[in-house]
Amino acid sequence: MKKVPSALAGSVVILTLLAPSAAGGITKVVNAASFTSNNTFSPGTIITVKGDNLANTTAAAPDPITPPLELSGVTLRIDGVPSALFYVSPTQINARIDPLVKFGTKTLSLSSPAGTFTTQIEIVQAGSPGIFSLAGTGTREGAILNAVTFDGGPFSVTTLGQPTYLAIYATGVDLSSKPIVTVGGVSLPVLFSGPAPGFIGLQQINAQLLAQLAGAGRVSLMIATAGGGKTTNVVEIVILPSPGQGPFAPDRENQSRSRELAAIAWIPNTSLALLTDENDDVVRVIDVKARKVTKTIALPEGAEPVAVAVDSAGKIAVVAERGRNKAAILDLTSFKVSDEVSLNFGATASGPAAIAILPNVALAANSRMDVALVLNSDTDNVSILDLAAKRVIGLVDVGRAPRGIGSDVAGSPGLAFVTNQSDGTISVVDLNQMTQVKAAKPLNLGADVRPQSILVLPGIRVGVVTEPDRHETGRVMLVDLNTGSILADVDVNPDRSGGASEMAFFEGTVYFTNQSGGSVTAAKVIPPSGAQTSWALAPRTIKAGIGARALAIDQIDRLLLVANQGSGEVVLIDLNTNQIAGRINAVRSEDEDDGKHDDHGDRDRAANAPVISSLAPNKVTTRTPFTMTIYGKNFTGASEVVFLDPESLPGQGKGRGNSGDHGKGPSGRKDPAFTVTNLQATATQVTVNVAITAAASKGERLVRVLTPNGESSSVMSSANTFTVVQ
Repeated sequence: MKKVPSALAGSVVILTLLAPSAAGGITKVVNAASFTSNNTFSPGTIITVKGDNLANTTAAAPDPITPPLELSGVTLRIDGVPSALFYVSPTQINARIDPLVKFGTKTLSLSSPAGTFTTQIEIVQAGSPGIFSLAGTGTREGAILNAVTFDGGPFSVTTLGQPTYLAIYATGVDLSSKPIVTVGGVSLPVLFSGPAPGFIGLQQINAQLLAQLAGAGRVSLMIATAGGGKTTNVVEIVILPSPGQGPFAPDRENQSRSRELAAIAWIPNTSLALLTDENDDVVRVIDVKARKVTKTIALPEGAEPVAVAVDSAGKIAVVAERGRNKAAILDLTSFKVSDEVSLNFGATASGPAAIAILPNVALAANSRMDVALVLNSDTDNVSILDLAAKRVIGLVDVGRAPRGIGSDVAGSPGLAFVTNQSDGTISVVDLNQMTQVKAAKPLNLGADVRPQSILVLPGIRVGVVTEPDRHETGRVMLVDLNTGSILADVDVNPDRSGGASEMAFFEGTVYFTNQSGGSVTAAKVIPPSGAQTSWALAPRTIKAGIGARALAIDQIDRLLLVANQGSGEVVLIDLNTNQIAGRINAVRSEDEDDGKHDDHGDRDRAANAPVISSLAPNKVTTRTPFTMTIYGKNFTGASEVVFLDPESLPGQGKGRGNSGDHGKGPSGRKDPAFTVTNLQATATQVTVNVAITAAASKGERLVRVLTPNGESSSVMSSANTFTVVQ
């Protein structure tokens, strides 16, 4: 049960290049898995040294089992002891702290043809530990495999009819005693912890998934040392339902589903809500009164929409497309994507995880606007999006791995509060009356606190902060947002089935999801009064189905809307009685007569998606360049036309799940013999210039048009097939 696949090993060796600094030399030393920086490390940890002009070349170790002590003229010593080098570049050095380095404050000395640079780090028994992630950023999907099959996720709780064991890859974890692995606050049995074979400095921890977690959906995972010591960064895994659970009967264990609910938002002044599906790359519109999905809005393939927010007028929605590092802006009068916006602004912004919309914010003198704040968990910043201009106008640096965002429009206009999951801090983002957007000094909750969501109680600058990974009792914090002091720690899950994660607020009551336990807690806020000298919450648990992931308040119908990833339902809870008032099958789209469609057919049929009706020409007999006209509908904003190899299309044995390539293009392999230029588009027509090389083989190609509203169909037909005759 100990093995490191080559794909994972490659990601550990090189990781992710961090942004260069303005000045030369070392700027930061971090755990190479989590990218958390507190300059405290254990012997044997893999570290990343960040800076500028650290080396004059880029090189990787040829063998991670025996990395060299010198790589392209670069050496790194800690207290005089040489470190093995995995990777060197001008901005990043990846190395392993030799186990012989003694405890204490030590000098790290980096020598290369570019110069010699030094800094101080602290070597301790229990230093800064980290779990590797597949993205190489210390966020999102963890570098976690099925320890039986050594396939990646998602995971069922059984494999080959027996319990599933996870193989978790980390570095810097103190393994002098058995570590604690939690999933959404639920502790897992740990069967093995030690060095991973084939890669020095890499650790492997094997833990058993518990049957009670079946259908929990996308949940957080964390490792802590015994006795409440150091904690790693938080990563994610997806836990699938077992047979008999959920909207679809699984074909087999550990198989990705095509439809997975993620986030939900109410549309003000209506009985409608928006629901994002991270695998199907759609936003569904549900009618609460009719108890059904009424519209499906297609997003570009690979969007992975994980968060959504709606403006106070109910006219615009913003969707975080984590797979494309963009924000989709939805027009809620036409239910189409009006724009797809890059989150960059002078620097990289990636990994959008949460969104808040603030109305009528004064960003500069005599200038007020509605803005959306998009958290970027990979790059530790917040993109400020002008909703009227539909463009990013600023980028705010915050702490490591921002995860939750809250605001109080009435009590603290122009302020937003951001939880930084790996730092244990809250950043205050101040937008009012400023010529440029900047962040205030963060509020410190504790180095080993892992905050997730934050909800600002109206008018009083008190925040409710969830920390789902350390407490199976649903421990939450009430925090003074002026000072960062913790006013109270309150348990809101008395059945001890997992941690509280997401929140919603209505008329003095905070509602919490317990995703691992499949429940929702309604907790009335009790402020200090009389003999009661501290803040308190009075919780009541409501069973709401498996994988309760996201919440929204329907103020018109006085209902709490609970999006359950495991069951594929939206559960309606009456806010007057806290009783379940109904359920909506939220993975069955409006044109489907049953709930058995575990595919992407609803996305292909979405009313906003582009449709090709004919091609002119639709075949060629020579390789002479030509102009093609594509006729159809919904082509506004078209960005690309591609010719795809039919053998590479979905349905050719590729399995289910999100078939997009996360921002790299639509499903299918582009034929390199085709070059497309000079694209011009209207709503009903696209023209392009096409050149075909002499190497093009005879046969059919699928033509697809890419737009902000998704792509034309991936199913070949007479309308979208182009043929090279000879």
